[in-house]
Amino acid sequence: MARFTENRGQWPGQVAFRALVPGGALYVEQRAFTYILHTGGPLAKHGHAHTGPSQPVHAHAFRVHFEGAASALPQGGNAAAHYENFYLGNNPAKWGTRCGVFGEISMTALYPGIDLRVDGRHGLKYDFEVAAGADPTAIRMRFEGQTDLRVKEGRLVVHTTAGTVTEEAPVAWQETPAGRKAVRCSFLLEGDCVRFELPEGHDPALPLVIDPVLSFGSYSGSAADNFGFTATYDDEGHLYGGGIVFGSGYPATLGVQDPTFNGGIIDIGITKFAPDGSALIWSTYIGGNANETPHSLVVNSGHELYLLGSTGSADFPTTAGAYDQSFNGGTMVMGWTGMMGGYGYNHDNGTDILVAHFSADATSLIASTYVGGSGNDGINNTLPLTHNYGDHFRGEIALDPLEHPVVATSTQSTDMPVSTNAPQATFGGGAQDAFIFRLDPSLSTLVATYYGGTGTDSGYGVQFDSNGQVFVAGSTASSDLPMWGTSFQASYGGNADGYVLRAAADLSQFLSSTFVGTSAYDQCFFVQLDPSDEVYVVGQTHGNYPVSAGVYSNPGSSQFIQKLDHDLSTSQWSTRIGSGAGDEDIAPSAFLVSDCGQIYFAGWGGTVNHFVLADNSTTLGLPVTTDAFQSTTDGSDFYLMVLQAEAVSLSYATFFGGNQSSEHVDGGTSRFDKHGTVYQAVCAGCGGNDDFPTTPGAWSATNNSFNCNMGVFKFDLVQPTAQIEVDGPPFACLPGATVSFINLSVGGTVFDWDFGDGTGTTAFEPQHTYTSPGTYTVRLVLSDADVCTSNDTAYMDIAVLSPEPATIDPVPTVCPGGSIQLQAHGGQVYQWLPAPGLADMEVADPVVQPTATTTYTVVVTDSCGTDTASIVVIVTDPIGVGAGADTTICIGGSAVLAATGGGTYSWTPSATLDDPGSATPVASPVDTTNYQVLITTPEGCEVEDSVLVIVQMSIPQPALADTVICRGDAVQLVAGEGDTFAWQATAGITQLNVPDPVVSPMAPTIFVVQVGNSCGALLDSAFVDVQYVTAIAWPDTAVCPDAPVVLYANGGTAYQWSPATSSADSLVLAPAEAGIYTVVVWDALGCSDTATATVALFPAATVTAGYEGTVDWGESVQLHAFGNGTFHWSPDSTLSCADCPGPSASPESTTTYTVEITDVNGCKATDRVTIYFRGGLFVPNTFTPNADGVNDRFFALMDEVVEFRLLVFNRWGQQIFATEHREGAWDGTYRGLESPIDTYVWRVDYTLTNGSPHTVFGHVNLVR
Repeated sequence: MARFTENRGQWPGQVAFRALVPGGALYVEQRAFTYILHTGGPLAKHGHAHTGPSQPVHAHAFRVHFEGAASALPQGGNAAAHYENFYLGNNPAKWGTRCGVFGEISMTALYPGIDLRVDGRHGLKYDFEVAAGADPTAIRMRFEGQTDLRVKEGRLVVHTTAGTVTEEAPVAWQETPAGRKAVRCSFLLEGDCVRFELPEGHDPALPLVIDPVLSFGSYSGSAADNFGFTATYDDEGHLYGGGIVFGSGYPATLGVQDPTFNGGIIDIGITKFAPDGSALIWSTYIGGNANETPHSLVVNSGHELYLLGSTGSADFPTTAGAYDQSFNGGTMVMGWTGMMGGYGYNHDNGTDILVAHFSADATSLIASTYVGGSGNDGINNTLPLTHNYGDHFRGEIALDPLEHPVVATSTQSTDMPVSTNAPQATFGGGAQDAFIFRLDPSLSTLVATYYGGTGTDSGYGVQFDSNGQVFVAGSTASSDLPMWGTSFQASYGGNADGYVLRAAADLSQFLSSTFVGTSAYDQCFFVQLDPSDEVYVVGQTHGNYPVSAGVYSNPGSSQFIQKLDHDLSTSQWSTRIGSGAGDEDIAPSAFLVSDCGQIYFAGWGGTVNHFVLADNSTTLGLPVTTDAFQSTTDGSDFYLMVLQAEAVSLSYATFFGGNQSSEHVDGGTSRFDKHGTVYQAVCAGCGGNDDFPTTPGAWSATNNSFNCNMGVFKFDLVQPTAQIEVDGPPFACLPGATVSFINLSVGGTVFDWDFGDGTGTTAFEPQHTYTSPGTYTVRLVLSDADVCTSNDTAYMDIAVLSPEPATIDPVPTVCPGGSIQLQAHGGQVYQWLPAPGLADMEVADPVVQPTATTTYTVVVTDSCGTDTASIVVIVTDPIGVGAGADTTICIGGSAVLAATGGGTYSWTPSATLDDPGSATPVASPVDTTNYQVLITTPEGCEVEDSVLVIVQMSIPQPALADTVICRGDAVQLVAGEGDTFAWQATAGITQLNVPDPVVSPMAPTIFVVQVGNSCGALLDSAFVDVQYVTAIAWPDTAVCPDAPVVLYANGGTAYQWSPATSSADSLVLAPAEAGIYTVVVWDALGCSDTATATVALFPAATVTAGYEGTVDWGESVQLHAFGNGTFHWSPDSTLSCADCPGPSASPESTTTYTVEITDVNGCKATDRVTIYFRGGLFVPNTFTPNADGVNDRFFALMDEVVEFRLLVFNRWGQQIFATEHREGAWDGTYRGLESPIDTYVWRVDYTLTNGSPHTVFGHVNLVR
């Protein structure tokens, strides 16, 4: 949601309205929009997220000019109930008060007939509303200052150095009687100018709406980001919340900037909420050109708000006559471990205390002043007193019995303004003192004093007794902090102690004081007084803080409550509260002792508190009561509790927080009113979460920033709260109008019901029956006599209703094509059953347009149930109503027209009719004429019809043409124009009465036709010649497979064979199988005929040559051929015969023989067989190795072999020689010695060329 804030002087004069958007702002001017986007800077996080320096703030501004537009003054619409104030800087002329806040902006007549409307209620969108007749092309938007501008996927994308702005593809529409009609629309980019293009046009007679949608992305940080600090209340229950706001200013120049924003990094933001949180009463900024924070708020009886805070701005807004209108400054606040920088900002020029007094409506500053010296004032920035996150911003402003503001705070200045009679007129020494002062309502007169020792001291809380004496609570690390009167604890415990100080009403003297603490860390944060002026303080301890007898306690806990007598000399009792874990759980944020002595306490704990010294802070383990609002915690929540008077028991305790974010408060005071209602400011939803608990109807149920929002809650801890509902809707129906009430009240024991009809009860959840219709106000008064609280009252209106029957008003009959409006009664919701002619089924008065008599039924629903009603809408049926049939006449003739079914008739044109009002006028037109007649039926329905009288000028002239066709074909004959056609019955024609029959004669034929019209008739004829072709194909034959054959055809001039693809008059084939071959023969006219020739195949011849064989030298082998026919072998030189089936073969080498067979049909076949020749083996049986050169070596001779091996063995089987060479031979030795004369065994292994292996053995004699 974007809200538009009007400019009342806080921004430059050209600005009419501003809207905050994610990452920046939109400024609306008379003829332009200006956008500023920013990135970098503090990311508005907490704790250790800011241990390093912030990124520099970078901003980028660009402007959209409406070129050629008029100066249209922007007007706000949909006004919010609240307003906003801006106190920025110390020049009142630049302050803006009572600035209206609006949900939409309109600029009338920006272009002729074109309005611009900007709507922020659902995101941010704008639309151009183009009146009927206006020209949408007049809209031209010129962009200035962006880094890039382009149309991407239909979207307009504006690039800047700080992010992008995207305008979604525009949609356009027109409202028509039939409903909304879409109009195609797109962006048209021309340089830096953007127009809207309507490629299909639009209806200029209707208004047009063009609607783009803006979206923002790619930003870091948000102008809407803010942290909660402090809260208070007024006597009407309004909640005032204060916090810091991270904002941006209006750009001075366009384009990229690296600016210092006018408001520094943060300003203070304060908002007044309605008592139920449903609306803003007002909301205001206040700040200067640096940074400021709110610490405490309080409201006087006139609903005027006082603000206590700290500022580093030299131009913080002050008022004339204020005590101090100038900034005193100090040293740069860079912090320490847990430094101020952890909050996202520093104070470059130190800090002063600020006090501001607002008017009741916050439209003016009644008074505003600085309070400060040359050091840093108003912030608590020293260890060990800044123990918790947010302790930097403690301090309280309260109103004394005269409603003068009194402040307890801290200072590091040694020259603070103090009264001449101040009880401590000088700085105590050390790093910091407490500082206590009073101002008058005009903030012009100051009474002030230091309170401190030589260590570090702070002032946190301030309250008053019944005589106006001032009580201050704070903390000290000064062992010599001055003690006054008789102290309950007169000496410093160690490390850090709390203290309580009582001063005179005029701050002229300190009356009494006391330390509060142990030897370990202790602090006091708040002080309260009961009606007996006894004193209560709350704080934290790490020591062995005492627990009195008879009080409620959680042993081992690190939060304490101490009750002291009025003069601070005696402890009444003390106790410890918390989880008992031995370390602080929570940091106190609000404290109250009611007029009945009940003790109220609020605080927070969790991970954010780990940033400083409370590194074990958690809400886990804290006690809650059975009636707790929230009984579980994620460890980082708020904790609320109530103790009975004198702390004797725990009355109530609950958690409050979401389950994602670490809820906390960034400093400052929140408050309880005297009824026990806490008004608490919260830094909520950090990380962009929406988990902070909100109530129905709350002003904002969501976190609208990227990071944190100030959350506030108002919680009645023990005050009875009356709340009633009913079991069902808030109405009842007669008869028997019984209402069951549900009592949702919290607290209270007495219930006083008034039912609004003069009766009542005290039951807890009653039932009541009403007997008469009407609206009754039910009241419940809730009270509890045993508790110190006031009564609470709840109201509810109950409507008692009498059921109303469903009815439909009668309607007259409807003519065909007519419509009528129905009207139903009897409820709030109407649902018509689907029926013809019914368009809108969810209204009480739909318009229907039935095409026939139709029953319409409606279901009517009211608060008491449903009822049904029906109506029959009768549609008259004008049977037999018409103008008659068309007719034809010859020029100079006439025709009698014949309309029927009417009570009256009206013919047009009337000039060629003898009686235009007759049902049967005589028409004498000179050319063809269409006569219109309006027939009014006896029922009053009007029917329009027409009749055509065709005037013919002459007898028709037929124009048949002779033609020639192929036998079997058809041709369409065309006789020409005429009304009647009569063909003589002839072979080949079947359509005798048409102008263009299709004929298919088998022989030459003459076709005759008579053509006529209203002027006469003529004969004509056409000769259709019929031609044909006789195709011949030959021969039919039989051949051997794959043997060539030639087929022939004749009888025409063109040929096409199939399945072959020849277009000659002959076809050469070598068929592998039998077939029929078809030829199509055409003559020159294109007539065709078909013939075929059949080719049969003889069976294929077969022959087998037998098996392969092997022969040796001089041997022969018998061949064997098998087949049916005559044989012939080749080669035949080594055969015994060439033409016999089984010749004897005697080859001298390996030979392949071929045999061919010829069967009785002359078909041939062949086969082959190979005879392998071994070549012969010769091995001698004796050799004589005696070196005479004759027969000295033993060897084996062999031809036709591919492998060979010769082995020799002695008589004992020992191998004594081996060779694999056919030329190899044994020389009769073994291992170099001569072998003895003996008989030796040899073996030859060989493989023939046909692959067959063989082995031969034998003997050889060695003789010397």
